[in-house]
Amino acid sequence: MTFERLNQSNVEEYIAYLKTAMGEEPDKMTAENVDEQGIRDRISDPFYARTTSILAREDGNVVGRIEYHFYGCMQDGYRMAYVDWVYVLRAYRHRGIAQMLFAELEKDCAKNGIDQYYLIRARNEEADRFYGSFRGAQLQDTPLLRRYLEAQEP
Repeated sequence: MTFERLNQSNVEEYIAYLKTAMGEEPDKMTAENVDEQGIRDRISDPFYARTTSILAREDGNVVGRIEYHFYGCMQDGYRMAYVDWVYVLRAYRHRGIAQMLFAELEKDCAKNGIDQYYLIRARNEEADRFYGSFRGAQLQDTPLLRRYLEAQEP
């Protein structure tokens, strides 16, 4: 198992992984399709430069990923990471790949002085068992506000 950051040189393998994931479990994806050109464009878009995707590869194929970004609170200097997404293809689950992806995240957090990370987790038996195994972590039901902003006219 190898790990590498998503970049221009591996974006096509990443897209192939997303297509596989979308085909296997469309109900677990947050998108309705794989926006191939959009992904290629976002790789070099400065807006996404602070988003990190670590890809897990086996036999040359991407089989899982974790995506996150760092940010901080100006008031108290607290440094945090938000995990946007973690997903391992079904055929590769229960091999420790997701745990290894979180270990890669935690190495990056340590290198960047991050105080904590968090995510909005899936709510199913498999996810509860997985996240419940994290040492020093708390599973919470936190109230959440989500507001989608409409495109505004200039």
